[in-house]
Amino acid sequence: MIRALIVDDSELARFELEHQLRSHPQIQIVGQADDIHSAEALIESSTPDLLFLDIDLPGGNALQLLERLEHIPPIIFTTAYEQYALKAFEFNTVDYLLKPIKPERLAKALAKVEVPPERQSLLTLDSQIFVKDGERCFLVKLKEIRCLEAVGNYSQLYFGAHAPLLYRSLNKIEERLDPKVFFRASRQHIVNLSYVEHVEPWSNGGLRLKLKGGQEIEVSRRQSGLLKQMLSF
Repeated sequence: MIRALIVDDSELARFELEHQLRSHPQIQIVGQADDIHSAEALIESSTPDLLFLDIDLPGGNALQLLERLEHIPPIIFTTAYEQYALKAFEFNTVDYLLKPIKPERLAKALAKVEVPPERQSLLTLDSQIFVKDGERCFLVKLKEIRCLEAVGNYSQLYFGAHAPLLYRSLNKIEERLDPKVFFRASRQHIVNLSYVEHVEPWSNGGLRLKLKGGQEIEVSRRQSGLLKQMLSF
């Protein structure tokens, strides 16, 4: 089952898309939004597997919305504006459909969407993962990892004096990590909170973390509020 959100300011367009999606039982509509602000809140709270997204929305451009999100789900754009197509594919875009949406075109787009696997259990701090750093190989316990950094579609893992590259995305790795220990500081970084030595205010309402070993990580404004709640009594 693919959990999906529909974001469109036209009630008629939302109704028509939902009607077409009834022919695709693998899609479960878990919410709808009609402007930028409600869409942002709904995406962050429901973490959908797929987003049907119009471009021109009350409150701003949908591409601006995506730039603010910490987690961008796969997207099928549903819009009347073809001029945004090139920019849209800079994000996690599956397809770009022009209105009115034809059923056969929607079916082709949905055929590109991967069905999410069943969520695997979280790894423990004593769980070991195999990593290779040049000619050396390691079995690293999760509690030894101080942070992870996104490098394109891959992730760089920092432990001790080593920083090997893992051929998995940061989002995929995050699915197996305990969020009470490994905090998503931004799109680029996940931090092991036990390695945080110092927290200080930073630009645009964010925070900056200094880790044991001297590494510094910026926390986005959105995630800064969540971190403050986690670290408060």
